[in-house]
Amino acid sequence: MKSELKQQGLALLELLLAIEQQWTDAGQIQQARECWLAMAPASAEKMPTMNALARHVDNFYRDAFFTPPIKPLLIEDMHQPTLLSYAINQREADPLVLVLLLLCWLQQAGFESDIVRYKGEYLVQVHLSKAEKVWIDPYTGAWQCLLSPENGLALSLTQELATQAVDFSAFCAGLWQLQKQLLLALGKREQAMAVVQHLLDQKPGDPYLHRERGLLSELLDHWSLAISDYQYFVDQKPDDPSNDHMKQQIRQLSSYPQWLH
Repeated sequence: MKSELKQQGLALLELLLAIEQQWTDAGQIQQARECWLAMAPASAEKMPTMNALARHVDNFYRDAFFTPPIKPLLIEDMHQPTLLSYAINQREADPLVLVLLLLCWLQQAGFESDIVRYKGEYLVQVHLSKAEKVWIDPYTGAWQCLLSPENGLALSLTQELATQAVDFSAFCAGLWQLQKQLLLALGKREQAMAVVQHLLDQKPGDPYLHRERGLLSELLDHWSLAISDYQYFVDQKPDDPSNDHMKQQIRQLSSYPQWLH
């Protein structure tokens, strides 16, 4: 079971980096892979104890130096900490990325972990046993725990936190949407298009993603694809307030000479 969790952590990180490579420099991705292998837990814990967990969390923040951005960023750099590859290489991560990196780190160390929400914030939840749980705030490294009396600490909770389950796919989609918005703000339309295309691959037929792809296609002078996506949105969402604008764009793009396509 512990080795399976280790593979889950490694496999999850590799999957996320492979996806990110669709809109990120391949050299940066490869460097991140090498950095992660050099510093992440090399083996899974035989026993998921509180002391072992505390040591791995401490390693994540103190030894690997993973932190939120420590200084205000220029607009052209704001998207960087939202990239897992940048966060691994530079040890500065957006809070959403910190959640993913801590999750992969602890899974690789052999801890059964997932993501939950509590009072609007994301936490990494660790199951030490059926009855024992620890909740870690990835932004600060602080934790709260529910432990058995024989394993309890002075600050141990007496009842479980009222957390909410998090859909992991939706969580990742939210991060990719953030990356797309920041890429667009930098005028990196091709990379933003790659993000939208990946989101559409994950959620085929979503009319709003088709509309997003249409908007980017128009900006990139891909008229035919823009018309097709706009028309799909109008057909799927006939009562949407933006339809008048979509129809206007369809008429305008359809009037362009064929050689511009």
